[in-house]
Amino acid sequence: MNHLYNFYRIKTSRGQETHMSRAGSRFTRPRETFQILDEPGVGTIVLDQDMQVAWANTYAMDILSAREEEILGSDAGQVFDTHLVPLLQGRREDAGRLLATVRDGSEIPGLELLVQNARGEERRFVYSSRKIRQEPFAGMWVLCMRDVTERRPTDEGLLSSNRQLLVLNQIMGVSASSLSLDELLEASLSKTLELLDFDLGLTYLLNPERTLALTRYHHAVPKTYLARNRAIKVHHWPWNFVFVAGQPRYLERGGEGGTIEEEILSSLGVSTLACIPILAESVVVGALFLGSRTKEGLRDEECRLLEAIGKEIGSGVLRSVLHKRLEAAHRETNLYLDVMTHDIKNAENVANLYCDLLLDMLKGDAAQYARKLKECVRKSTGILQNVSTIRRIHQEPPDLKPVHLSHVIRASLARTPEAGVSFEDASAEIWADDLLPEIFTNLIGNAVKFGGPDGEITIRVEDDLEEDHTVVVTVEDTGPGIPDEMKETVFDRFKQGREQGCGEGLGLYIVGMLIERYGGRIWVEDRVEGRPDLGASLKFTLREVVHTTADGYED
Repeated sequence: MNHLYNFYRIKTSRGQETHMSRAGSRFTRPRETFQILDEPGVGTIVLDQDMQVAWANTYAMDILSAREEEILGSDAGQVFDTHLVPLLQGRREDAGRLLATVRDGSEIPGLELLVQNARGEERRFVYSSRKIRQEPFAGMWVLCMRDVTERRPTDEGLLSSNRQLLVLNQIMGVSASSLSLDELLEASLSKTLELLDFDLGLTYLLNPERTLALTRYHHAVPKTYLARNRAIKVHHWPWNFVFVAGQPRYLERGGEGGTIEEEILSSLGVSTLACIPILAESVVVGALFLGSRTKEGLRDEECRLLEAIGKEIGSGVLRSVLHKRLEAAHRETNLYLDVMTHDIKNAENVANLYCDLLLDMLKGDAAQYARKLKECVRKSTGILQNVSTIRRIHQEPPDLKPVHLSHVIRASLARTPEAGVSFEDASAEIWADDLLPEIFTNLIGNAVKFGGPDGEITIRVEDDLEEDHTVVVTVEDTGPGIPDEMKETVFDRFKQGREQGCGEGLGLYIVGMLIERYGGRIWVEDRVEGRPDLGASLKFTLREVVHTTADGYED
């Protein structure tokens, strides 16, 4: 068949000699056609429609250690089987896949090959094949073998870095999601063993006195080792290097027999042991021991990864410890608050009784002093009530239910009969919980306190013109009003919105918190626009309950 081919030799611009074949008149401009396929560091072969070699560049010849007359016009599978497969370092899977793709006519985007050239050098190539679908070359194939030998160390470094990031990211996820210290230690050790291919592991934590390291979790550790090392004295060699100095220590077989390091490895039944300190903000809180029965030492990048894992577990331990302390402080605070509330209320009840007795006995200025004393006791009771309400808001999630707004307002007015309030009942039903009365108790009490005995208070409930299924509640008074510069901050904690009078500043803060709890908004306006001295108008929105009929329409 070779006599059918007319071979052309072409000198490329890079000085490489290329070879091509011509079958009949199909290829009339071979130089322009095949020179564009010639690329440094890439062995390129062109097959015709019968899967026979039609052209190859010089680098392809070098890779195959073949001459032009040995391959041009020959079957591609036969060429690869004869010239390439013997160079594949005995990797039969690669050879089989390579030959299958050539003989079956299937494209392959990339197959890594380890080839030993004629000089005995190992070179790495990425093999790819592509079928041409454009005329006049439709049905022909382009096979490329790209030399990636020099790129390989960089690629391996990137792969190693990516793997380390993946492992560390998973450990961070375990650390962040663990709800308890024991769960953190167990999950992080298990994940580290799984991802880094160690056979056994232990987690130690220091006792409060920092004299002993106590086993908190272990996996696949011999019972004989645990029996003698469940608690480690941290100041003894070689553990002081880890628990006191905070330095990692790596033990490997191959040292002198009879040493303590060899005894530790033998008792664990491993050839390599990594002892990694668990650091929480540079303070040693424990250690992670990881052993392998097959590893003969650890690479530098593995050591760095293990040390990073130790720090990440330490951060999780610190978070867990701080969380436990926070919970304990929270419980202690609640205990103090409960005791204070109970005892102060009892004392206030007794004080109120004595005030009532004094008011019955005294006349004139003395009676006035008794009334002021009673008012101070009432104010103290109000402060305790506000503190209890704030605690409920923070601790209890909203359980919103339909509530008749007018009923709540009427009940609040009944508790303050001394207040002259103008209010017309409304049919609105809104979403709220049993803390809703606190809003009106505080707003009405605030208006009475600052408006004085002659003040007028008005409450209105209207539909919100800007938002559907929402009502606007207005509580306005004829008191001294709220200055413009204080309107934005009047609902902040411990802020007082009036220039006259005094108060602890919790009432409006609670009102703002409750409106936010119910999904509404609150703001302050002047009762008479532009005249803050003529009274304040506090407005807030509440979400209205929407009832639907059986056919799905709003009632």
